Amino acid sequence: MSGVAPGLDERSADLVAFAESREVAGRTQWQLFWERFREDRVALVALGFVGAEIVVAIFAPVIVGAIAHPPNAQYPEALDPMFGTPTGPSTTFFFGVDPLGQDVFSRVLYGARVSLEVAIIATFFSVVTGVAFGMTAGYYRGFADTAISRFIDVMLAFPVLLLALGIASACSIGGGCAAGLVQPGLTTVIVTIVVINWTYIGRIIRGQVLSLREKEFIESARASGAKDRTILFREILPNLVAPIIVYTTLAIPQNILLEAALSYLGVGINPPQASWGQMIAEATPIFSTAWWYFVFPGAALVLTVLAFNLLGDGVRDALDPRTAD
Repeated sequence: MSGVAPGLDERSADLVAFAESREVAGRTQWQLFWERFREDRVALVALGFVGAEIVVAIFAPVIVGAIAHPPNAQYPEALDPMFGTPTGPSTTFFFGVDPLGQDVFSRVLYGARVSLEVAIIATFFSVVTGVAFGMTAGYYRGFADTAISRFIDVMLAFPVLLLALGIASACSIGGGCAAGLVQPGLTTVIVTIVVINWTYIGRIIRGQVLSLREKEFIESARASGAKDRTILFREILPNLVAPIIVYTTLAIPQNILLEAALSYLGVGINPPQASWGQMIAEATPIFSTAWWYFVFPGAALVLTVLAFNLLGDGVRDALDPRTAD
């Protein structure tokens, strides 16, 4: 026994020394999220595509000024000299021209700016509004919960596209809505999307807050004398970050499609400002003779929505691995 003990002591000492030589650091929730997210190659490709599109949209004026033509400039000489119809892709006009002789390539790039601007701004205000009302309803309960929840139920009872079409149509006539504060065009589309979409995140946040308000750490905060504002913003809101991020990434592509649908129906972005939905609407009657005018904005819309959807799925799975297949 006496001969074995020293060997064990030496081995134990070696293990302790090895453990001390290794830097053991705890990983935060966001470090774990990134480790899981980067394993999803599809989501990484989608993130790269979205990032590249944002860069292209931001620098669209520079790109157009270097290799293309202004989006609203008309070039009658680019039309077919015999029939006056649009001509297809060429070395001068990469995506061809539309019936007015405008550069389709430039308009697709500027259409990306409009789609991303509408989607990001509208999603931001939708999330802020939904989180505010959802937290109020879920935390205070009582009359506030009843009034907000019933209003959300009424809003969700309307078909989304019909409600959006009605609001956008009302604000696209004359001087707009709300005493002229909501002007036709970009502002109308953003306000329409916000009015419709905040209800979804509002219902999600209400359900989360109803669960969180019964947790022990909330009871401890109340017992310590913390005010409601402190509990809402320091205790509850940090625990809502994950569902807010997931909803945001999934709502952006829906809002891009909604903006395209409104523009397609003629109550969205006003000409001559470029919009993918508007371009697709103008190209539909002449698809058989000018396929490029339909294909390029349509492909841009499909790829953008697909990339955001894949990115949203990757973010959701990384934040909550239990949802992964």
